[in-house]
Amino acid sequence: MAAATRMWGNTPPPVIKVNTDGYFLSPWQEYKEDGSPPCKFYNATYQYTGALCSHFALARMGQATQQEALKRALSCAAFHETDCILSPEVGLSVPAAFVYDPEDGLRMVIAPKLVDMVGPGVEAEDRLVELRDPDGKRHTKLEMKTAVSVEYLQGGARRMSVDTFEHTAAYCIQILRVAFEKSCWAEID
Repeated sequence: MAAATRMWGNTPPPVIKVNTDGYFLSPWQEYKEDGSPPCKFYNATYQYTGALCSHFALARMGQATQQEALKRALSCAAFHETDCILSPEVGLSVPAAFVYDPEDGLRMVIAPKLVDMVGPGVEAEDRLVELRDPDGKRHTKLEMKTAVSVEYLQGGARRMSVDTFEHTAAYCIQILRVAFEKSCWAEID
């Protein structure tokens, strides 16, 4: 993705595992004294890797794992007032974005693959977007599309869908694509 090249230049970023134990979900730490959940927000200084970037892993991920990840994402989104949570931020090793939908609430978009179409009546423009982690420790500017169409596995439904996402949801999906290394996407696209 061109955005990743602009972020790190020709020097590859450090790569870290979401979970070192190979499980889908890492243990969820205790809530902090201020009541905040233990979200580990992505700050765009590294990329994620993991053994769970495969169709086999996606097929094996159970409903209980998805429900727990969604519960964690809801907790992080509510406390930090954000519409975008990435799966590693809640300890889920599978690439997924949790995006807010006014009708459905927080949706889990698992392994989104960008496709070359945009829904009817939707224009995808390039826009410079400033990404801020909710802790306010890092700001990154990236050029992103205002709308993207993706093929993805619906969280909780175990079926493939194709949808167009706009603005914040589109940016969330694009940053997820940047957050995981290319070899992960090569396995599941």
